[in-house]
Amino acid sequence: MRARGWHRIGFRWVKRSLCAFLVMVAVTSTTTAKSKSEDVHVPTADCAHCHTAGRADLEAKPGDAPHQIVPDVEQRCTACHDEGPSHRTGMKPRGSVPVTLPLADGGLIGCATCHFMHGEKNPYGDFVRLDNSRGGLCLSCHKLEELQ
Repeated sequence: MRARGWHRIGFRWVKRSLCAFLVMVAVTSTTTAKSKSEDVHVPTADCAHCHTAGRADLEAKPGDAPHQIVPDVEQRCTACHDEGPSHRTGMKPRGSVPVTLPLADGGLIGCATCHFMHGEKNPYGDFVRLDNSRGGLCLSCHKLEELQ
């Protein structure tokens, strides 16, 4: 009698565990497929996701592209990158900013100030524009004592 009771509990546990595992695999597969098909950071992505102009206009006048950004671009970034920005965006910098870190319209700090957006070569990881392994990216605008 005792063995039969354990058998039922063991079978239920295995059945529930297997169901949970299959659900996890299905969710992971769906999430992975979704993120791969909706990657807006590749050069072949739909420009209208972040720009107010189409690909033909942007390619004809690439210098205008930084000024043809949708008004809610920062919210679009954080919709996928749910950890949020590591630096507040939408604010004016307190000091000088190197030319390698482009500011958004109005001279505001945006996601693209520190991060590449179009799948550029990424030697430093996280699409950062400057090496930050020893705080180099942060220290290009901030003093060390500000960050401590």
